[in-house]
Amino acid sequence: MYIQRSIWSLQFLLFATYSIFDVALRSPGDERNRINNLTLSFSANDGQGNVTFSTASAPSTITCFNLADIFKNDGNASSTSSYVVSNAQNFNSQTNYTSLFYQQLNTSVNGDSSGIGIGKDAARTVEVFPGEDCRETGGSSWYGFSCQNEDGERYVIPGGVQSFSIVSKAESVKQEHCWVLSERGSASNNFKGCFAAVMAAALTGTLLVLG
Repeated sequence: MYIQRSIWSLQFLLFATYSIFDVALRSPGDERNRINNLTLSFSANDGQGNVTFSTASAPSTITCFNLADIFKNDGNASSTSSYVVSNAQNFNSQTNYTSLFYQQLNTSVNGDSSGIGIGKDAARTVEVFPGEDCRETGGSSWYGFSCQNEDGERYVIPGGVQSFSIVSKAESVKQEHCWVLSERGSASNNFKGCFAAVMAAALTGTLLVLG
């Protein structure tokens, strides 16, 4: 009996040691590798000037990208989000990028595929804006996407796109249902979004300090 208990104790100790080392050696990137890439392609309605952005990252804070900045060179990275771009040579700041191709699908976690499916919440929330620095301009709305799709779909964005933001869905503004070309901003009936919520909170804080 004593020997059997000793064997059980040794097995438990080995299992606990393995678990500790497994957690310690697991890099933050392992979590990111559990989600598939997000792919965004921008072009004019006639297909001209097509440029593509792709990332495996799901940043925990809102990250804004200007098309004019990220398509200066093929292959790039920001301080908070790694990404790659293609066809950067096609980018033209004078093009009205009114056509958006959006593709995002989750992947299984430890064999659990229950979170995968068209129309289910994606790993990230994406917001596209008519102005630079993720701002509204000219009275045009901005649009949100946070649903999964397998093969990607193309959407017409009224007002065009000059910038977009990405944030992990877990850190995104609360949504009753995931977004598909969800019209947002002051020109729509739905104002709050990730970037807009941050700006509104900052403005409220400033007013309280001044008051």
